Amino acid sequence: MQQYESEQKTSELAKRDEKIESAPSGKKKCKNAPKFDAQSFFSNILGVNVLAIYGLSEVSALEILAETGTDMSKWVNEKHFVSWLNLCPNNKISGGKLISSKLTKKRANPASLAFRMAANAVQRSNHWLGDFFRRMKSKGGNKYAIVATANKIATIYYKMVRNKVEFSPLDLKLYQQKRMNAKIAYLERKLETLKKQTA
Repeated sequence: MQQYESEQKTSELAKRDEKIESAPSGKKKCKNAPKFDAQSFFSNILGVNVLAIYGLSEVSALEILAETGTDMSKWVNEKHFVSWLNLCPNNKISGGKLISSKLTKKRANPASLAFRMAANAVQRSNHWLGDFFRRMKSKGGNKYAIVATANKIATIYYKMVRNKVEFSPLDLKLYQQKRMNAKIAYLERKLETLKKQTA
């Protein structure tokens, strides 16, 4: 029941952000966005502009800040942080294919929902996070992609705030080329293994 309520709230929040208007920065801005200069606010209180992260709206960033505060040292590292957010699916893989991906039965907190909203917002975007979302969706479906991408965004947020470093996005072409090279290397290793087995 708690998982259903969590999914319902995520859906409602996503629908809310679909009613948007163009923001001067080029990002989409929901009608409930704060009237003050949010970028300056986050830069002053966190030391970095977290709104630069793809998909993260002003409202979502405020929800995350309210839930997590400014001291990220409460979590030893980013893995502990995403675990606290319940953004670590328990993947079951067979024959190299994902056959099951379930989250622990823990009610998602507002920060977790905000990161999922940010993930949902990038699925059609033409940058590396959008590409990552679509790849995860083809692998395990929409729900899996939202959680996996939210995990990425939460990791970026943690590192930015903890280490006081600005968002440095990956180049889409370089990201795709790196992924392709990794896939080629994996297939070459598999081929070598098959050759040894048939020799």
